[in-house]
Amino acid sequence: MTFNEINNQANYNEDFAPFTNSGIYYKEGDNREEIMYQAAHNELVASARAVKIAKEINPDFEIGCMIAMCPIYPATCNPKDILMAQKAMELRYYFADVHVHGFYPQYILNNWERKGISVEFTEQDKKDLLEGTVDYIGFSYYMSFAIKHNGSDSYYDYDESKDLVKNPFVQASDWGWQIDPEGLRYSLNWFQDMYNKPMFIVENGFGAYDKVEDDGSIHDEYRIEYLKAHIEQMKLAVVEDGVDLMGYTPWGCIDLVSAGTGEMEKRYGFIYVDKDNKGEGSLERAKKDSFYWYKDVIESNGEKL
Repeated sequence: MTFNEINNQANYNEDFAPFTNSGIYYKEGDNREEIMYQAAHNELVASARAVKIAKEINPDFEIGCMIAMCPIYPATCNPKDILMAQKAMELRYYFADVHVHGFYPQYILNNWERKGISVEFTEQDKKDLLEGTVDYIGFSYYMSFAIKHNGSDSYYDYDESKDLVKNPFVQASDWGWQIDPEGLRYSLNWFQDMYNKPMFIVENGFGAYDKVEDDGSIHDEYRIEYLKAHIEQMKLAVVEDGVDLMGYTPWGCIDLVSAGTGEMEKRYGFIYVDKDNKGEGSLERAKKDSFYWYKDVIESNGEKL
């Protein structure tokens, strides 16, 4: 895979790194959205060129993209909410369109024109994008989103930092990430319908506070339940819906600093690491209950959950 979770920068108001492709740091007053689109374009071209080079090295290589998949549901059946969800999905997932089809969808080009966004885009870029499309879609799945239309314009511009709402039909983690196993099945079907490419779930996991008991054991049933429910939905997508799924790997095998919050105590692993948010601890490892559970899952090829 070429770039990890390339589309997370769509939330440019919060997540976008403070520098441009030329190394010039973002300054107050700069057009963050334009900078994001230019940086993303450069990445998409680089990805396409990497695919072309890889195929020259070995035509049998399979090169994929990696998308952070958080499906966006309408909060209600109000047509405005439906359109808001559709437009939000377009802006968050156009990256996959370019990876798979080799060109920009018209709605993105219209969006740039309306907002006066200028992206440096050469004829060679167009050629590279078309010749360097991916063989499969890798993606992460942790949660789903819900959205409600709050404006009055006809463009339904999506601002992830303001427009998302709580989904009353699902639970959430201690960090507010909505727990939605059915959303994984939905995501697999959405990708299949949109792109008709093989898929690979390369991240799926549950960040939680883990407690070490006096005897050293860690009983993380919540993690087991989360992964079990998602694997069950994955199987339904394959067996009942016929999606083309190459594989599944969870995030992650061992505790590490959370990329989302910079915390050690937001733990994902099957293996506990003795280290806290202050950097204190022995770094000794211990197997959680989920370690033994997932060992059985692997040995049974997912039949023993």
